[in-house]
Amino acid sequence: MSIFGKPASQITAQDLTALLTERASENVRLEYKREIPNRDELLKKLSSFSNTFGGYLVIGAAAGSADGRIANLHGVAEQSGFRQTVMQWTFEGTSPPITVEVSDPIPAPEGDGTVCYVLKVEESELAPHFLNGRKGLYVRTDEFSSHFKPQLATENELRHLLQRRQPIRDRRVHLIERARARLKAFTSRPAEVQEFRPEQMDARFDLAVIPRFPVAPLCDHLTLLKITRETSISWRSTGFPRNTNSAISQHESAIILDPAGPRSFYEASIWGLSYYSIPLGERSSNYSGIHTPAFLGALLAFLKHCRQLFQTTGCAGQLHIEVRLDDILTVPWISFPNGYAETGACCELDNTVTFALESSTEELNDSSQELACKLLQTVFFAINWPGAADTLKSSPP
Repeated sequence: MSIFGKPASQITAQDLTALLTERASENVRLEYKREIPNRDELLKKLSSFSNTFGGYLVIGAAAGSADGRIANLHGVAEQSGFRQTVMQWTFEGTSPPITVEVSDPIPAPEGDGTVCYVLKVEESELAPHFLNGRKGLYVRTDEFSSHFKPQLATENELRHLLQRRQPIRDRRVHLIERARARLKAFTSRPAEVQEFRPEQMDARFDLAVIPRFPVAPLCDHLTLLKITRETSISWRSTGFPRNTNSAISQHESAIILDPAGPRSFYEASIWGLSYYSIPLGERSSNYSGIHTPAFLGALLAFLKHCRQLFQTTGCAGQLHIEVRLDDILTVPWISFPNGYAETGACCELDNTVTFALESSTEELNDSSQELACKLLQTVFFAINWPGAADTLKSSPP
């Protein structure tokens, strides 16, 4: 059957006619629907394909009740914004969200001004996909979408479903660890090779934002370089990142060195990782420690830049955010309540603090200040500054 192996966007009326000619029967990877299914029915079908071997849902096609063979292709009325509707349903209705291709309206071979739609779902590396609202899990058995009953499954079947995501989790860990290794290689360069400020301390703040499940690249490497060089925000009157034209290429990544001053670091990956790192502490005639307002400003700037980058690349869905504070043992945090430096809290026992937070592009876009508050509260509790954490509840940054 010519329909298989084609992207949904390339399926034509001739391909659908071939289904009629061959009298193609519904099976584990193919199903027909005479009318457009409602939201729950559509999610059940798409999730069952995704949880099993992938498949195609042809809307506007009728199947014979006895043998499931295609009977006609009369089509349905064209729907305005149908692709966007399906995308919204899958994003809101399944966890993790299903990736689905939706064809353009295809003229129905046997219709009179009607159209067919073809929805294609690949076998998912993120399975199992559950229907939200405690509606369960569906898999394909022959030509049917069946409710998955764990009590009837073998241990191996359950283990297979649960372990399908592990390679994706491993990739996420690898991408962050690789960024940290590249940062170490950069900051370990001799002073005469890198821009260097002797007043800087060793304390450092790193922020990693990455899709929770980095299944596929968001773009190719050339596009990533172009986007990295063109994406910037206003910050500290010089903008971030500086040196955008000097972005370098490393395997699967574009990297800007010194994007926020000496010994700072930024990496963007084709898999959606945005990794930011800046030195924290400094010594001056007035104080020695971590400039708290500068830290707050950096966090907000990085989240803003990441939001803009994700919007450009089309990244949407669940996010994994990691914060790392390094070399902070006994380094005081400096605040400026009345315009003068005032020594605040310091971390008394931990030299490194690392924590993760699960979020989403929706929260990053619509509630970035609340997201920043969550991160800051965890930081302030970690460094023995609970008063500052409590203040954030009433006075967000």
